Amino acid sequence: MKPLFRRSVLALGLFGLALSAAAQDLHISMYADITGMDPHDTTDTLSYSIQSGVFERLFQFDNKMKVLPMLATAYTSNDNATEFILTLRHDVTFQDGTAFDAQAVKDNLDRLADQTKGLKRNSLFKVIKTVTVMAPDQIKITLNQPFGAFINTLAHPSAVIHSAQSLKQYPEESLLRSHPVGTGPFTFAEWQQGKEVKLVKYANYWQKGWPKVDSITFFPTPEDSTQVAKLKAGEVDAVYPLPSDLVDTVKNDPNLEIQRDAGIYLYYLALNTQHKPLQDLRVRQAINYAINRDIWLKVGFAGMGTPADSAMSPNVQFHQKQIAPDYVYNPEQAKALLKAAGYDHGLTMQLWVANKTSSVRSAQFLKQQLGAVGILVKVVPMDSGTRDAKLWSVKDPAKAEFDMYFGGWSPSTGDADWALRPLFASESWVPTAYNVSYYSNPAVDQAIMAGLQTADPARRAKAYAQAQTLIWHDAPIVFLGSPDNLVGKKKNLSGVYMLADGSLVFDQAEFK
Repeated sequence: MKPLFRRSVLALGLFGLALSAAAQDLHISMYADITGMDPHDTTDTLSYSIQSGVFERLFQFDNKMKVLPMLATAYTSNDNATEFILTLRHDVTFQDGTAFDAQAVKDNLDRLADQTKGLKRNSLFKVIKTVTVMAPDQIKITLNQPFGAFINTLAHPSAVIHSAQSLKQYPEESLLRSHPVGTGPFTFAEWQQGKEVKLVKYANYWQKGWPKVDSITFFPTPEDSTQVAKLKAGEVDAVYPLPSDLVDTVKNDPNLEIQRDAGIYLYYLALNTQHKPLQDLRVRQAINYAINRDIWLKVGFAGMGTPADSAMSPNVQFHQKQIAPDYVYNPEQAKALLKAAGYDHGLTMQLWVANKTSSVRSAQFLKQQLGAVGILVKVVPMDSGTRDAKLWSVKDPAKAEFDMYFGGWSPSTGDADWALRPLFASESWVPTAYNVSYYSNPAVDQAIMAGLQTADPARRAKAYAQAQTLIWHDAPIVFLGSPDNLVGKKKNLSGVYMLADGSLVFDQAEFK
């Protein structure tokens, strides 16, 4: 075995001021209801957000998507990223009174790695071969292949630690999803589907002095204007997330403010390379030159965000800014490329989009921009069920009907691997993953895999820089940008904000 080398992560700065004299109840409006309370069987960011009050992970992200220690305090790795030894935090208890230890970690990682469980996040942890308890505060994880992004994967919002006792008491997912027990600052109180989710303060939380509120109640409110009306009326203390078209409404209220943080959700226009015109590199690059990304951000997100400069957001680990080609807004360059490709007399294409108001608004803007260079676009809105069936379930690429698809991707591990591999690797063609452009470049595949063959950050950075350069040149998508994350809240409320991956943080909520 190759010698292990030490990797420690920065100390977690979550200890704050003395507990306020009078804790209060916090009310938050959210755009939809949760799908359950078991992160191992969850795929949506909203549910992960509420679950994070009850559960904790071995590692966590800060608001820049940098990895911090949580229930693990440090780790070592061999240099080909197949073995990881984790040191665990002492004096932590689950909300049922049982102790957090290596056996509890093993029970949870074994559950996540077991591909027969049928849990929604099992596939993310299929690289785990064995988990060995070395001491009450130490575990060894052996992988079945090199996987340099493993620590970031352990920081994924699904990688939480349930109480070992609750896993035994509720072995069936149908029961566990409504009986969550973790090490987090809040215990689960109730979930009235479609109405509210309530969490209450855990008195024996290991981070002394926290939480500072007695309870948090989340109210699903799908209508944007209703959410903001409740905030202005004082019925809720925060809105997650704040719809961009209602930013001015909050700005103009002296009692309210906007918490704004950079996101890693990259919006893009997928180009179906199975269709002849889009097989031509010049056409794909022309479409990239035809879009004014700054105005797109204004139309869709009140101008709050960052135009794309790579195949992933600037806050993703190993991001590398691209300068050539320079896809600055240049309709004349777009027309010249289309003419060179033989399409100077125009093209007609279908653009599929979700029927959400903000998405349709963006699609109409893209239609106008492309029309100006001779590409006639038909916008086709569809509900999520129809979209999923027609877009993500296609088994024969030749039967993919769309030309372009407006969507986005948030790599919840914060790492370049999960930003690039699901969208651009040949192995990730729909329906296996999310490469709906049906893009394939062996050199890109090789670079992406090289980034997983080592735990050395310098070698990983080099591999992912090469992948980003190739993808940027090949333009299998239109690189649009990353909107900022917005939370509308009362001015006297602090500690409530969104991480870059779009999840809500509220464990340090405090009324000033």
